Amino acid sequence: MAINARHRLPILLAAALPIGLLLIFESKLTKGADQVAPPTSLPSQPIAPTPTFTPPTGPPTPRTPQFAPREYACSRAAVAPTLDGKLDDAAWASAPWTDDFLDIEGPARTAPRFKTRAKMLWDENNFYIAAELREPHVWATLKSHDEIVFHDNDFEVFIDPNSDTREYYEIEVNAIGTIFDLYLHRRYKEDGPAEHGWDAKGLRTAIHIDGTLNDPSDVDRAWTLEWAIPWSAFSPPVLTQPGFTEAARNAAAPQIGEEWRVNFSRVQWTTTLEGKTTTKPLTAPINDSYTQEPPKETSVTFPYQKVVGKPEDNWVWSPQWQIDMHDPRFWGRVKFVK
Repeated sequence: MAINARHRLPILLAAALPIGLLLIFESKLTKGADQVAPPTSLPSQPIAPTPTFTPPTGPPTPRTPQFAPREYACSRAAVAPTLDGKLDDAAWASAPWTDDFLDIEGPARTAPRFKTRAKMLWDENNFYIAAELREPHVWATLKSHDEIVFHDNDFEVFIDPNSDTREYYEIEVNAIGTIFDLYLHRRYKEDGPAEHGWDAKGLRTAIHIDGTLNDPSDVDRAWTLEWAIPWSAFSPPVLTQPGFTEAARNAAAPQIGEEWRVNFSRVQWTTTLEGKTTTKPLTAPINDSYTQEPPKETSVTFPYQKVVGKPEDNWVWSPQWQIDMHDPRFWGRVKFVK
């Protein structure tokens, strides 16, 4: 995430959604979590030795890295995905899911309460990203571009094209498609700066909500998203200092076999409705001939109130071994393949 700000309570969701956003809602599913078949008994196998991993050079992390950054072979799409947020078209069928997300500090920390995973594809025009975020209560409030989107629950991607651990891009989105995009010349710990004025030009976003938005009276299943990021969007702001080479790439598409550093993060806040539902709020009157008084418990400005004093959870694809997404040494390695 871009700023270590916390605890701004959500505001009411405005009626208008961002222009150009494809946002799809689906009627409520009543089924629970996917069922897992019991494992089949197999003959015992010798346990392979754990591969040795040498942490990268640089400042040590609070938790000792247990394994190397995640890896993903990103296949070239024969046909571009249809962006509707549903992830059910043929293009995505051949793309594998990433490992399920872990706590940002690694598997020694408490496992995430809700499942998160992602997929990637590419072609000559775009970098495609899909994500599934299981969520019993899908809510969002922020609707203006470049608001600090992680004050809502959100999904984030961090991209370092030349893998030099500097000069990287960050894009965040909430469940209604509000985008916060920025560019960093260096890590925050190296004095940044963060360029909030950078925009991922041409970015397309599609979101599908398997449930009902901002309705605490029922249980949702998930929200899913698709991004198409044009290669031309990876064009940095001008910085007239030696040693910064991202601009020299000229926003080119990757070559087959090229490897970029990428990581994903999910920010998840604990609310006072965690594990609960409420009574259905009264609907608005059909005319103004009478006064409708809502019950006291629905008179709050927004039903999903963050638990005071509890910081957000950060769930990631490739563990950072610290509460800091802005350390590209530990981001996953995405190789672009045929």
